[in-house]
This record gives sequence, structure tokens and C-alpha cells, in this order.
Amino acid sequence: MSPGPEYGCFLAFRILSTIFVQNGYIHPDEYFQTTEIITGDVFGVVHNRPWEFNKDAPVRSIGLLYGIFGMPLYIAKWIFKLYKIQWNPFLLLFVFRLVTCAVSLLTDYSLYKICKILKLKSNRYLLLLSSSYVIIVFGTKTFTNSLELALVSLLLWKVVDSMTVSDKVVAVENEIRNMYAFRTSITDKVVMSRKLRLLPSHHFSHCLEIGTILAVGTFNRPTFLLFAVTPIFYWVSRGFSKNDDRFIKIFNIRFIILFLCTLPGIFTFILIDSFYFEHITENKASLVITPLNFIKYNIQPSNLAEHGIHFRITHAIINMPLLFNVLALLFLGRLQFNSLIKIILNHHYHLLPNIYEVKTLMMASVIVPLFLLSIFPHQEPRFLLPLLLPIVFSTSKYFSSHYMKNFKHILPVWCFSNIIGFIFYGYLHQAGITPMISHLFQDIKHETNTYIIQSHTYSIPVGLLMVPQLNESLLYVNQRHIKIYDLGSSLDPSALYDTVMNISKHITHKEELTVYFAVSGPLTKQFESVGNLSSLAYTKKMFFPHLSTESMRFYFRSMIDLLYHDNMPYISLTELRDIFSLVLYKITIKTELQYNIT
Repeated sequence: MSPGPEYGCFLAFRILSTIFVQNGYIHPDEYFQTTEIITGDVFGVVHNRPWEFNKDAPVRSIGLLYGIFGMPLYIAKWIFKLYKIQWNPFLLLFVFRLVTCAVSLLTDYSLYKICKILKLKSNRYLLLLSSSYVIIVFGTKTFTNSLELALVSLLLWKVVDSMTVSDKVVAVENEIRNMYAFRTSITDKVVMSRKLRLLPSHHFSHCLEIGTILAVGTFNRPTFLLFAVTPIFYWVSRGFSKNDDRFIKIFNIRFIILFLCTLPGIFTFILIDSFYFEHITENKASLVITPLNFIKYNIQPSNLAEHGIHFRITHAIINMPLLFNVLALLFLGRLQFNSLIKIILNHHYHLLPNIYEVKTLMMASVIVPLFLLSIFPHQEPRFLLPLLLPIVFSTSKYFSSHYMKNFKHILPVWCFSNIIGFIFYGYLHQAGITPMISHLFQDIKHETNTYIIQSHTYSIPVGLLMVPQLNESLLYVNQRHIKIYDLGSSLDPSALYDTVMNISKHITHKEELTVYFAVSGPLTKQFESVGNLSSLAYTKKMFFPHLSTESMRFYFRSMIDLLYHDNMPYISLTELRDIFSLVLYKITIKTELQYNIT
């Protein structure tokens, strides 16, 4: 049965909201591990190259990024040049977001194929998946985690298909053997042997596809192996009867063949990375294995501490409910711990669920990765994105009409939670940065020198400004310079003015100096009060809405100041807009050199 019109509406909504509307900025890695690298390479523009891509010991592979984002960008670049279309930040993000939308559809398609294989009506499953803000927002952002979500979904589809084929072949095989079990004539044995030989081979079904997915997933993010361990176990151990003495032998053969099928992909990525990071040149030849470097880096607690240390149960008690809200609770109920304990205590082992069923595979594909990821102390919600398909599959039955009669609040809670998540991450969180970049792109187009200072916001992906890199061979040609100073989020508002002025003193320029300063709304009042006393010349532009989690305490302080210290009976919409905006100051400063001249 094909998906219904409701799913089509959610799908259209996902595409439109992602490409044309969403300005939410979830995490710096959304840009700095993907778009910054590709934009810098394809267009030769100034970009912020993160430490993961250093040439000595890179921990990130470049191959998949070029395959997913680089090729479409090269094609778009050729088309734009053909029709003389000028690039800008919006069009650049349009291409990236169009690609990520297409990648997210692989998860939908994988779930649809799984339902079709199992002869299940796919509409409820696809509706639950497509209505989740995880696929609408997180799944369509340029995270490597979003690519990981699609790859895990593809892997589950291929494994489920292999399991189903094996079950059918083994059932027919057992039927043939039982049919001739009590017959001893040579004719019957010949007939049985002939029928057994005619059965389709199932031992290595989808082996090459699964091996390729494993290679691609591992070089995208080595954490992919934590999500793949359960499906791979099911693939190598599928299709055996209880008394089959060939289990160990065939299990090992399948595992070896699968490993061999991953080797072409592994060698391809190793060669691409080795050439890209200049480990293979005319003068030297060495191989770089980025997943190995990734693992070496992350097993060091001191390295993880630089990115933030969390409680070991952060994934389980915070990130799971944050991403999947009511599905996390329904999945917990699905485990039926009480029933399992009673069965074990009463030794009724025959009542235990069959571990080789697809529903058990899906539940294990949530539990095992969640446990393995919880071993590492650095835990962010986006790390759990690949759990979306298995948790949707495992809990979708609770959204059927039968269960909805007894659990009437499930659907409203699901809808409300996803609306909140969609608005917060899609429209509020750091949402002023991309509109500000579009504004800056136009404002600095004819500037020779651009200096941007930012505070209490996420890092600006400078590659989107598309400022050409300096060409050392063009010494006498006027080239554009751009420099970004990130003040972080530790400075108090009272120190912002002095810090901005100190930075400007170290900028030497013959003309009047123009500096851009981007800061969260609640910090602007104190900055302006000091600036006005110092006769600071500036103009400002606000980008609403913008909610910076780096400035949370200042939001509360600003609200309290308005209500109590300013003796205001209420907070006006204008004041709220000012607080929940990203403010860009265009500051004109007379340099020390100019003072000497005048």
C-alpha cells in the first residue's frame, strides 16, 4: 500500500521549510565539518578550517563530503556560470539544504521498503517519521550525523530484506527435508537434492551493498560502527534452525566475505584522503586512515574534556526525551521489563521473544547503540539521530486506533512536543546568524578590509560570505581582507566595550576604520551605554528572532531589569524584539594613525 496524502503533506512541508524558511543554527559542526570545507575548496574563498581537517593527522574523511556536497556544488557552479547567476549566501545554503533534504528521503524510503518487505501498511510508520521534528530539522541540516541517519536506515533495510529472504528459503528447505525424511528410495533422494539445489542462494544476500554502506558510514563517522554492530550481527547469524550444526562455520564465512566486501570502499576512501591531505605526493607516499585517527583522539579523556564532559546517563535521561519525546517513554514501556523478569524467574524461557525477529532487531538497534554511546562522556543530542528509524518502527503500534482509545493523550503530546522542537531549533536557536550573513555579504561587497567581532553567539561560518582567498602572486592587485574575532561567551557585558576597543587599536589602517560587532540582544544595553558616553559612532541592525543559549542568564537579567528596575508594569513587544534579536553594530573608529595626521 502506497503512503497516503497526509504523508505527502508532511514531506512537502519538510522540503519547503528546510529550503526557504529555517534559519535555526543548531550547532557549529553543522557548518564547520561540512559546508565550510566544501565551500572553501570549490570557490577558493576564505573559510574557517576546523582542527579535524588538519593535514598532519586528520580525523575526518573528505571523500563522502565531496560525493554528497561537492559534486552538486560543482554542477550548480557550472549552471550559475552558464546563466550568469551571481552567488550569494542564500543560494549557497539553498544548494546544501536541497542536498540534505534529498539525503533525508533515504530514511523515509528505507522505512517504506521495510514495511513493504514485512507486508505492513506503511502509512502510519511514515506519518510518525515525517511528523518528527528530528527529521524535519536535524535530519535536513548539514551534519555528518544526518548522513549517518540515512546510512543506518539503509543498512537496516538491507538487513531486514536479507533476514526475510533467508527465513523464506530456510522454511522451504525444512519443508523439503521433512517431506522426504521417511523416504529411503533413491528416486526420492534425487528429487529432494534437485529441489534443494534449485533453492535461491541467501547466505550472502546484499553482501556488497552492506559492505559498501559499512565503509561509507565508517569514514563518514566512525561512531557508525556502534549503530551497525546489531544489524551486522543479525545479518551474519540469520536463517539458521536451532539444531543446525553449520552455524559457526557459515557465521564465520559470512563475516569474512562481508569484511572483504568492505575493502574496496575502505581503500577508496583511504586513497582519496591520502591525496587530499597531501600524504601522497611526488616526494612522499604514506596512507592516512581518518577513522583510526578519530578513534585514537576520542579514547583520550583529556581530548573529550575539551569538548565538554557529561554524565554517562545524559543520552538516556535527557537526549532521548529531547529528541524523541513521547516515543522514548513508549519504547521504555515496549521493553516490558516486568514480564521479562517474571519469565526468567519462573524459568518459562519458551515464552521469551524470538531474538531473530525484525521487531527484536529494531529494539536492539536502539538499546545497543544507546548503551555503547553512553560509555563516552561527551554526549550531544545529535549523536542519537540514527536511532530515529528503529524507535519509530518499535513504537508506531501505539499510534494505531486500537491503542489510541486507551492512550488518548499520546497524539496531542507528540504533536505539541514536535511543534515546540521545530520552532525552537528551526526558527529561534541562533536564528539571527544566517540573515546577518546575507546582510554582511551585501554590505562588505565593496570593502577592502572587513573586521568582524562577535560575542555570545555561535561562530560565524565565514565561508558563506564568499570573500576570495588572498593570492600571494598578485602583490600589486587590491585584494579583499576579512578577519573575524570570536570573543566567546565568557565576557561580562561591562567588559565588551573595552574588549572591542582594544581589538580595534591593534588594527592598523590608513583610513577611517569600520568594525562590525555582532552580539546577542540582552548584552546590547550596557554596551551602548558605555559607547554613548565615549561618543562612539555606530549604526545597528537587528535580526529577529535570535535565541542564544550562551546568553541565557543575560536574558533573565534583562527581563528582570525591565520589570523591576525600570518600573515597567509590562514588557512591550518592541522590548522583547530587542532582547531576542542578534544585533549587528557597524562601528566607525578613528585609528591612532589618523589622529596623528589630523
